[in-house]
Amino acid sequence: MKIQRMIGKHEEQTYLEVPFEVNGEIERIEVRYRYDNPDGRAVIDIGLRSPERIAGWSGGARDEFFVALEKATPGYLAGPITEGTWYVLLGAYRVPDDGCTVTIEIELTTKHGRWMKGDLHMHSLHSDGSYTIAEVIEICKERGLSFIALTDHNTASQNKTAANSDDQLLLIPGVELTSYKGHANILGHPDALDDFRVLTPDHGSNVLQKAAGRGGLVSLNHPFCPDCPWELGFDVSFDAVEVWNGPWRPLNEAAVGWWHKQLCEGRRLPAIGGSDTHRPDLFVRHGRPTTHVWVEAETVDDVLTAVRTGRVVLSCDPDDTFITLASGSSRIGDEIEMDGLEHIELTLEVHRANNDRVSLWSDCGLEQEWIVDGNAELTCAAAADRLFYRVEARRYIPEMDKTIMTCLTNPIYLRGSGKAGEGQ
Repeated sequence: MKIQRMIGKHEEQTYLEVPFEVNGEIERIEVRYRYDNPDGRAVIDIGLRSPERIAGWSGGARDEFFVALEKATPGYLAGPITEGTWYVLLGAYRVPDDGCTVTIEIELTTKHGRWMKGDLHMHSLHSDGSYTIAEVIEICKERGLSFIALTDHNTASQNKTAANSDDQLLLIPGVELTSYKGHANILGHPDALDDFRVLTPDHGSNVLQKAAGRGGLVSLNHPFCPDCPWELGFDVSFDAVEVWNGPWRPLNEAAVGWWHKQLCEGRRLPAIGGSDTHRPDLFVRHGRPTTHVWVEAETVDDVLTAVRTGRVVLSCDPDDTFITLASGSSRIGDEIEMDGLEHIELTLEVHRANNDRVSLWSDCGLEQEWIVDGNAELTCAAAADRLFYRVEARRYIPEMDKTIMTCLTNPIYLRGSGKAGEGQ
């Protein structure tokens, strides 16, 4: 919306309010302004007031600003965008004798579903990485990521350093529990880990339960890594498993195989990825792999909720093959009630493939395959007597003489198939 406000000479040295209405579905407010100033005598400051309080002030230092749920322009307060009347504040510091006209442009962004790209596993100078937090942030922005988790080993100091340090990249607080018996990420709490010295399954379970009780999301990292496998058992409490760590290699293949077996047994376990980047490397880079999450708003809670509910797709790079799976209005992470159906129609939307072998999997194994180059929309009739459907894409790399995973989706689940273990 565009609003013009004429400020007269008699209003000099006063503060003016320009009202605008905000509904309950807004997640971001952006404001830009300009004013007539042909002879340089006018000085009009700007700020923002919510229905409850002053929400920011930049004086004459900026000609635009934004506020959102968890990010804001410096000088403004991030937080819930409450419904009601908001006000652009104008400070009429100097006004010419004949007045001046201020033009205000306000853009309101409604909450809406979208995919966000991120990386949930990385390190910095706060543990054994070589990057500063500022360097990590700039690299990840250049890579096209919109969220990252800072997961240094056994410490929370990186979260204190990074708090509110960037107004474009969503920063998820985290820590990698790094023990001699395996590694696990705890995401979403700035200081979730009191003690990392875990040596037994019972102790590990207690530590992870305590972290989860504080609201932390627990993922088991690279559980089949030959150097640091998960040896505390899979009966501990956890929310997700990192099946894709860094470049595609045998430890990831083993993790995907184990995860698929859990799905076949009826367990609904979200799969995620993480680059585990520590320092400059030809193959290990931020966003390799990329974890895509389906969110309604760009907040830490929305990202973690997407992970918990399996609304996740993994790709080998931020701008490489990306696939979505849907059936009608149901998408990845959803459950479809069969209600006596014999078949459902699945739609796969494939983006940026490069002669990839796209395969549809269920608890009955490989269901169908396609070779896809570029973008494609694939449809197929799928049997209803399955626990789930998920998609993989793989590509042969001649220079390496190997086949790598390029995309991996979490499942769409089916209920009403009558199979044992359904929906555990």
